[in-house]
Amino acid sequence: MSRGKRRVVGAMICWCFIAGSALGQQKIRVVTKPVQPFSFTEDGKLMGFSIDLWEAVAKEAGFQFEMRNLETVPQMLDALKTRQADVAIAAISITAERHASMDFSQPYYDSGLQILTATNTQRSGGLGANLARTFLSWTTLKVVGTLLLVMLIISHLVWWFERRKNAEMYPEAYGAGVWESFWWTNSMLLAGGCEAKGPMGVPARLLAILWMVASIILIAYFTAVVTTEMTVKSLAGDISGPGDLAGLKVGTITGSTAETWLSKNKVKVSSYPDVPTAVAALNSGELKAIVYDAPVLRYYLAKRTGTRLRLVGPIFERQSYGIAIQQDSPLRVPINRALLALNERGFMDELQKKWFGSGSE
Repeated sequence: MSRGKRRVVGAMICWCFIAGSALGQQKIRVVTKPVQPFSFTEDGKLMGFSIDLWEAVAKEAGFQFEMRNLETVPQMLDALKTRQADVAIAAISITAERHASMDFSQPYYDSGLQILTATNTQRSGGLGANLARTFLSWTTLKVVGTLLLVMLIISHLVWWFERRKNAEMYPEAYGAGVWESFWWTNSMLLAGGCEAKGPMGVPARLLAILWMVASIILIAYFTAVVTTEMTVKSLAGDISGPGDLAGLKVGTITGSTAETWLSKNKVKVSSYPDVPTAVAALNSGELKAIVYDAPVLRYYLAKRTGTRLRLVGPIFERQSYGIAIQQDSPLRVPINRALLALNERGFMDELQKKWFGSGSE
């Protein structure tokens, strides 16, 4: 290696050593916000999943830091953008929009959105409207459509077998004959028989026996489907997933990714400073549902027994939490290195069990 190259390499090593020493000596300014179970204050002390994680990262990387509370995620992100803070940690979702003005560590928690509703919450319109929505639901319509198709097939077969042997009851003309046959098929299904009308030939009678047995099964199945549908609607308040939110007043937390998603999907959204405030609005009937980060909502419900609140539908709009830092910050590499080391030692699994239990997603 030439003397000039040795000088360059030596200078780079020296710079890295100085930079590393500076990171170790300076006090890193960390901001967080109340969002249980990731960050909250209890007995005057900050605690939570994210707080435990950051303290372990700082210890692993040799950081000294000072931490303060802010009220909202936008305030935390603004503190990074204006360089009033070096690190922000809580339940902060990594998004492309946020990445444009700041950097993130590697993800440390997989999350997503979920819907919180109050049981027995019904849409407006009264009992008649709710019954109409039950019978016009896609599940009920599929069952009715299948039933009608089977009835038409049976009606055509009975007419085909009987049109010449029993033309008085089942005319040979297609329209009149199929209509009379369909009337018989419908009467057998609903009433168990049709007065003064029945097939005469052996093939049609064998088909009639089969249809009698099938009618019992089909009626039982249809009753079960409708009963289940009405029970689910009663418990979930007509909301079973994100597709049911249109036209309803839905609450979420100010500045959250849930607020962005709801606005993009043109849902009537009302924003609140925290989950308890939003839940109060839900319980009062001001809201029909709350959409927010699934782990936060699950933790909130787990700490409350006897509540009429419940989570409905699957987790959607999957996202990951990360530690937010200033753009092009030298902290990103040591933070990521610390996160990897902690994960390899099983610390992340222990932290997950501590705050969410072994059965948590």
